[in-house]
Amino acid sequence: MVTIEDKYSISLPGFLVEAGITLNQEASLEYMNAFMEFYVMVIDEPKSSIEKVLIDYELADLYPNNLKGYSELILDGLKQAVIVSQESDVVDTVINGLPARLLTINGTVEGIDIFYSLAYIEGKERYYQIFTWTLSEKETEYRDKMSKILYSFKEL
Repeated sequence: MVTIEDKYSISLPGFLVEAGITLNQEASLEYMNAFMEFYVMVIDEPKSSIEKVLIDYELADLYPNNLKGYSELILDGLKQAVIVSQESDVVDTVINGLPARLLTINGTVEGIDIFYSLAYIEGKERYYQIFTWTLSEKETEYRDKMSKILYSFKEL
């Protein structure tokens, strides 16, 4: 169980360690096992900053100021970096009392085939993005572990 400040906690497999490198400068949590090719990252941001982005960049007509709009905005950004070959339907659900949207993506980044299992979660004052990923060839091996990580998320 990893706790980040007074914001959230998440359960991670024991084989993961804090990333010694920065996977994403906006991330509040970065864990990995490079040998196993298994990565987890959480980005959290205040709802007010997303509302500001929607207004400042005149995106409010494209993305509603709610979890659906937030997840679509972030996903559209991700698709700028990933050549998507397969994308699951988005599943609207609840994770530990919080509205959440889940999906998986198979795609290619810099010639490497990657499998992502993603969650977008709406907290009281913040939105959370949870990214788990591995090589596409390891999808079957890690899919359940990724799902358990996503469902273990708790806002504090």
